[in-house]
Amino acid sequence: MRSVKIDLLRFIGLSMIILAHVHPGAIVFQLRNFDVPLMVIVSGMAFAVSFNESEKYSEYIWKRVKRLVLPVWAFLSIYFPLVFIFRPSSSDVGSLNVILGSYFMINGIGFVWIIRVFILVALVAPFIYGLHKKNTSDFKFLFTVILSLFVFELFRYIFSLHSEDSSLTYLSAEYSLFYLVPYSLLFALGLRIPKLGREVNYALSFFFLAIFVSIAVTLYIHTGEFVSTNDYKYPPSIYYTSYAISVSIFIWLISDRIQHLLSRVKLLEKFVLHIARNTIWIYLWHIPMVKVLDKLVPNMNILLKYVIVSSFGITVASCQIWILTRFLIPRIKSVKLAKNLRVVFTG
Repeated sequence: MRSVKIDLLRFIGLSMIILAHVHPGAIVFQLRNFDVPLMVIVSGMAFAVSFNESEKYSEYIWKRVKRLVLPVWAFLSIYFPLVFIFRPSSSDVGSLNVILGSYFMINGIGFVWIIRVFILVALVAPFIYGLHKKNTSDFKFLFTVILSLFVFELFRYIFSLHSEDSSLTYLSAEYSLFYLVPYSLLFALGLRIPKLGREVNYALSFFFLAIFVSIAVTLYIHTGEFVSTNDYKYPPSIYYTSYAISVSIFIWLISDRIQHLLSRVKLLEKFVLHIARNTIWIYLWHIPMVKVLDKLVPNMNILLKYVIVSSFGITVASCQIWILTRFLIPRIKSVKLAKNLRVVFTG
């Protein structure tokens, strides 16, 4: 069961993530710095309409592994041999730690950390969904999520004061807990946002905007300049998440209008929905092109670079999906194998 509005937000989120990787100017970089939280919020929206409550937790986790982990492992198993053949001096293949870190989605070649976020959230998603269903009061649910964000911010701040303590390394931005908590709370918001009235969503958007502006002004007074929310992204602070939540909710509120405009140009609408429904492989295939251009043409025009990187990811992923669905899957007699190949290599 798919929602065009949700797919539209997913398209916007992916587009902004790729934009970040071509290194736009500071203003553009800040404006688009809602991308990962938007994708997590969208995952909550999609989960709310697709989750099978009768499904066993073990079966649910295996499905998440096939949709999130196996595509990354398949991509890396193609990527590393190609880099070793064509650019053996690359740091991507110069260290076993880089290779293993990539497969475990901790550092490594970079870029794949976002998949770790989705995996962590997926592990607790059914439990958050249960709390969402159980708590029918919007006010209580939102109050709990917002309070939890502030409590997490307190712990994040305390941790930052003792970040050099090796005993706290496990909790650092490179590991699980300090990703799991804030992004799970964003996921929780995604579960509830579609059920809220427009007035409540507008109020929620302005509330988080006020938090962002207040912190931005405070930081400006202390530093004498605007501080990017990206500086507070690892681990996600309330400064980073408040901006992202505000923008994400606003985009949700105007998504009807965007969808209406898209529906007037059917080819464009089809293109946008195709990207939204194949995000993981488009994301994965844009990585090598970013690395190639960063190495060979570091001063390339940003717009041109964005077009090339996006086009490469979309083209390779689309060809992969076309070959799989048109030629390979029809020749496979095993229904289960065909279904698993479709899950891992498309979507």
